[in-house]
Amino acid sequence: MLRPFGLFNFQSDTDRQLTLIILSLINSGISTTLSSYLWNNSIIAIFVSAIIITIIYFWLFTAYNKFSQTIANKLNMNLYDNMGTMEHSLSQNYKTKDQFLISFDFDNNYIASGQVKNVDDQGNQQVELYGINEHQYTIGEARLMYEENDLNSIIVDYKNRVKSYVIIF
Repeated sequence: MLRPFGLFNFQSDTDRQLTLIILSLINSGISTTLSSYLWNNSIIAIFVSAIIITIIYFWLFTAYNKFSQTIANKLNMNLYDNMGTMEHSLSQNYKTKDQFLISFDFDNNYIASGQVKNVDDQGNQQVELYGINEHQYTIGEARLMYEENDLNSIIVDYKNRVKSYVIIF
């Protein structure tokens, strides 16, 4: 439920399960404690306090995602140690800009292009692209677009023999 909002970035199913178990235990414990001390163990009170605590979780995780990169930069820390290169590059939060991806194989043959919509967080190097009409770019066009902005990047995947130009516009 929280993943579509960008609140968690799980690297494996085990990470996902452990995080949800811990959050559920904390939520249950706090809800039961509040209910027993404030409302005499009412079922409705447990339910209402669980919802309130869940809203507080949501608020805290949203605030964390919004400010964590700024805080990490000030403390000279890297938040992306567990991310793959593509996921890290495409997870950059450009407030008023969009990311456009153009991919080629190592022989400079066009593979795909489009605006980045979703990035796989399981390390599978999968990206969902969208656009109205797909244009088959040449490597020359991609290089010219790449040179237009310092925020642009190139992702080279030696294993799968793919290079992808990330164009910020």
